[in-house]
Amino acid sequence: MGIVVDTRATMLPRGMRQEQLDVARRFHGVLATGHTLQAGAEWWWPARPADGEESAVMLIAEIPLTISCDDGAPQQAPPGSLCFLRPHHDTRVIAIGAGAVMCLWVPWSALSEIEPVLPGTGLVIAPSPLGLGLQAFLSSLLTQHTEPTVITDRLVERLLAEMVFGVLVEAAPHVLHDGEAGRIDRARSIMRARRAERDFGVVALAHDMHMSVRQLQRLFAAEDSAPAEELRRIRVELARELMSDADCAPLGIAEIAAHSGFPDAAGLRRAFARSGLPSPRIVRRAGRA
Repeated sequence: MGIVVDTRATMLPRGMRQEQLDVARRFHGVLATGHTLQAGAEWWWPARPADGEESAVMLIAEIPLTISCDDGAPQQAPPGSLCFLRPHHDTRVIAIGAGAVMCLWVPWSALSEIEPVLPGTGLVIAPSPLGLGLQAFLSSLLTQHTEPTVITDRLVERLLAEMVFGVLVEAAPHVLHDGEAGRIDRARSIMRARRAERDFGVVALAHDMHMSVRQLQRLFAAEDSAPAEELRRIRVELARELMSDADCAPLGIAEIAAHSGFPDAAGLRRAFARSGLPSPRIVRRAGRA
């Protein structure tokens, strides 16, 4: 993360009129926008150079859309579907009817590792529980009137990027399920996308993977690992990232624990100890020194 979205490049693709923009909210490096389109409205994004500053976009529309990339065959996106557009392709979007469209602009650096397993150039994704959750969360962010803080900006940025990553993982199971290595990669991607959720654990992961807990444990055991251990490790990583982030300095240890998926500060301390680390307070003080 940490890449600032170029608002002019993302919010104003060619063909988009300023009056089509209803609302825009920035959450550090992620930008959320809401638009009203008339039937026949057409947007076009030219391919962006791979310069480390490009953004991908997730479109969620209440109207049907037609999407084409690099002059390929157009794809039909029914109302309510999610449309993921990569930054390195010429992309054209046409509104079939009149209505609202939400856009989420995410730094490509947060998503690029999943590109090899995604089919084609543009991706129309059917609604799923995680996709519906992203839609509801994005809608609430665009309609709420409270002023965000620097801390909430960072946390919302991270959550939105991980939700988009999780939606993309769900969208490519036919590739990610190919072989044991592919399945464990998918499990690790899901854990990373949901690690901040306090109620997410091995049972929920097995459900997301469409396998039993025993099968999941055997999958990780083949690499001399265990899902609970790996989930604890990446939550510890997240906690340490938050501790080292100057914008999160006002957060107490209990708040760091809550935002990292731990039930409480004691759970965070135990996880640090199992990882061979000093207490969270000592780690935080050392990071500030």
